[in-house]
Amino acid sequence: MASNTGQAIRQELQRYGLIRLIGQATAGAGGANRLRDVTRLLSGGLAATSFEDCYLRVYGSAGNVDGEVVKVDYLDMDAGDLYVTPSFSAAPDSSTTYEIWRRGIFPDDVDRLRDEALTSICSRWQLLPISHVTNAAYFIDLTGWTATSATQARQGGTFPTEVWPASTLVTNSGVDGRSASTSIYALQPTDGFWLYVPVSVRAQTASVIVRDVTNSVNITLNGTSTATRRGWTGLQVSGTIPATCDEVQVWLGGASATMIAEFGPVFFQTQGARRVQLERPESRDFVGSIYRLTQYASETGDKWGEEYMEEVKGVRRRQVNDVVNLMFDERILDDPYLYEERVFYEALSTTYLTAAGRVVGDAATTDCPLDYAGAATAKLVAERYLTDDPQFYGTVLAKAQERLAKYERRFGPEPKAIQERDRVIWVPQLKV
Repeated sequence: MASNTGQAIRQELQRYGLIRLIGQATAGAGGANRLRDVTRLLSGGLAATSFEDCYLRVYGSAGNVDGEVVKVDYLDMDAGDLYVTPSFSAAPDSSTTYEIWRRGIFPDDVDRLRDEALTSICSRWQLLPISHVTNAAYFIDLTGWTATSATQARQGGTFPTEVWPASTLVTNSGVDGRSASTSIYALQPTDGFWLYVPVSVRAQTASVIVRDVTNSVNITLNGTSTATRRGWTGLQVSGTIPATCDEVQVWLGGASATMIAEFGPVFFQTQGARRVQLERPESRDFVGSIYRLTQYASETGDKWGEEYMEEVKGVRRRQVNDVVNLMFDERILDDPYLYEERVFYEALSTTYLTAAGRVVGDAATTDCPLDYAGAATAKLVAERYLTDDPQFYGTVLAKAQERLAKYERRFGPEPKAIQERDRVIWVPQLKV
């Protein structure tokens, strides 16, 4: 899977003429008020005003001024010295790499717009489990999971064939170690529940427990709740909420102090339900097809790779404020159910105005394809500065939109026809 840095996405804008020069200093210039590059800036073909009023940003440098942004005063083309204001914090050394932007473009604006492109334009369909468990697929991190007598580590993109976004590796440091979900209050006493979780055991015996938090006891389970071998299989159990129980958790772990196991997404549902509330999407427009898995791997059933995923018809999507509910015409069965969510990528920065913040954003990575993220960022930058130079930025905008449409078809979520009862509803896509 691709892993592109914030720096790489920003420098894609050189393709659109938004970055005028990317270079590297060749020697210290003897002062903090200038940068020397005798390879690119020592030229009779340049004028003192060639980069006047342009911003210069230092990036990815092993030198001493990484992440600093200054403004160009003038170029001494006979010495290859670029004079700047304000001064750098120190005289740039020969490890300093830099970008010179088109006049008027502030690099911090570009970083903000890069993150806006990732979080509001670039997207894809992602299969996620329908489950009462918060963060049942460990989608971005392990928020909602708490380790006790164990460590937990998200294994991003390592789940077989990347069917799911991630798995979690639980390594016990004491007996009865576990990774526990947040408490679940969605079930009533005497409700039946069904749970399925893929697992690959690296040491000892792994288990799944449904914990009655109210009474501090484990709920009796039917089915297979333990596994002992490496290679992916699945734990499949069912049970009933005790009459005096108001709160439950799902525990992934094992009894042995040396247990190590990798767990996939947790499917935990009320048996026979017809309405399910989805945790993540804020709009029904971002909910695609609904699927049911059959012939899925378990300790007593089929093998990994034999599963079959069929689309479920007769599911209505209902919007209640910022919550999406799925209404099934037929009661759900004891099988894993999934839905497709249109998900956007994560921002790479949390702050944009300091050298340290810029360095963090430059080093952060995303699996968004570089062409896709670059075109979306160029579009937003062109829109931001359009009134400054309508002719130039209008041309950039047209080029960016053309490329973005191409990359949206290539990398983005394909339009889907959603069957609700007897009529077809198209899931809207964001316009580019």
